[in-house]
Amino acid sequence: MKKLMFGLFILLCFCSYAVFAAGSAEGSAQGKKIVIKLSDQANEDNPHYAADMFFAKKVAEKTNGAVVVKVFPNSQLGNARETLEGTLTGTVEATKAAAGALTSFSPGFGVFSLPYIFTDKEQVFNALNGKLGTMLEKQLEDTGFKVLAYYDTGFRSVFNKKQPINKLSDMNGMKIRVMNDPIMIDTFNSLGSLATPLAYSELYTGLKQGVVDGGEQPAVSLYTMKFFEVSDYFSLTNHFYDLNVVVMSKALFDSLDSNIQQALLEAGKETQEYERKVWQDFEDGVVAKIEETGMKVNSLDLGPFKSAVDDVIDSNKDKIGADIVDIALSYSR
Repeated sequence: MKKLMFGLFILLCFCSYAVFAAGSAEGSAQGKKIVIKLSDQANEDNPHYAADMFFAKKVAEKTNGAVVVKVFPNSQLGNARETLEGTLTGTVEATKAAAGALTSFSPGFGVFSLPYIFTDKEQVFNALNGKLGTMLEKQLEDTGFKVLAYYDTGFRSVFNKKQPINKLSDMNGMKIRVMNDPIMIDTFNSLGSLATPLAYSELYTGLKQGVVDGGEQPAVSLYTMKFFEVSDYFSLTNHFYDLNVVVMSKALFDSLDSNIQQALLEAGKETQEYERKVWQDFEDGVVAKIEETGMKVNSLDLGPFKSAVDDVIDSNKDKIGADIVDIALSYSR
C-alpha cells in the first residue's frame, strides 16, 4: 500500500509540474528571466549559505543573467521534507536536503544513515565521484530530482546538556534528537539512548524546554546554530557522515534549453568544489571556537560504539539496496 501511495504521489507531482515546466520552457524560449528559488535549512553563518550564494553568482555569470537563483535560508520555505515535495510539485524549484531526508524518495541514500560506514572524507568523495554517486543520481532522477551538487557537512557527533559521553553506558536513557529516519532511529536505540525524531528547526527550543536531552550534528552546524547555548557537552562520536545534496526538479531541468542545463550543471560542479573548501576551512578551527563558548569537548574510544551498531548495517542492507551498501563498503573497508 505504501508503494502504491508513493507512486500516486509521484504521478501527481509530475502532472502538476508539467504545467509549470511548460511555462518555464516558454519563458526560456522568449528570453524572459528564469527564477529558481533555492531553499536551505541552514542559516547565514553556515558555509552552506556561502556555497548557495556562490552557486547563484555562477549561474548568473554562465547564463548572462538569464537565470536568477534566489536563496532562502533558515527554512523560510519549509523544512527539508516540505521543500523536497515542493520541488516535485512546482512550489519550489530547488532545495538542499540531508541524505536522511532523501531516503523517503530514494532508499539508496539510506547508506549515509548507516553508522560508521565511512570513516574519512576521502572515502566519501571517492565514492560520490565514482560508481556510488552515479547509482544514487540515477535513483533520484527516477523519482523526479536532478542532482546539482553534493555538499560536505562533516561527521555528526553527539552533544547534550547532561554529561560527557566517555563510554557507551553514558548514552543509556538519554533522549537524543534524530531525523525522522528509521535507520538513524535504530542506530541510537542500539546505542542505548532514546532516539527522538524532531524537526531540525525545533531542536534549539526542544533542548531549551527539555523535550530532548541532546542532539547530534557536525561541529560546524552545532556552532553556527548556537546549540552551545542550550547544551554543555560535545562528544566526538563521529557516527554518521552528513551528506547534503542540492537538487532541482528534473521536469523543470528537462524543459530548459541545453545551454541553460549545461550552465546549471557546471555551476553545480564548481559550487561543490568551492563548498568543500569553505567547509573544511571553517571546520578546521570550529572545535576551538566551541570550547571558547565554555562547552566541554571530548574524544572517546569508538570501538564499543561501532560494535554496538554492527547489526544496523546488516539488518538494513536489503532496505537500502545490497548493491549500494556493498559498493559503499568497497570504498571504506
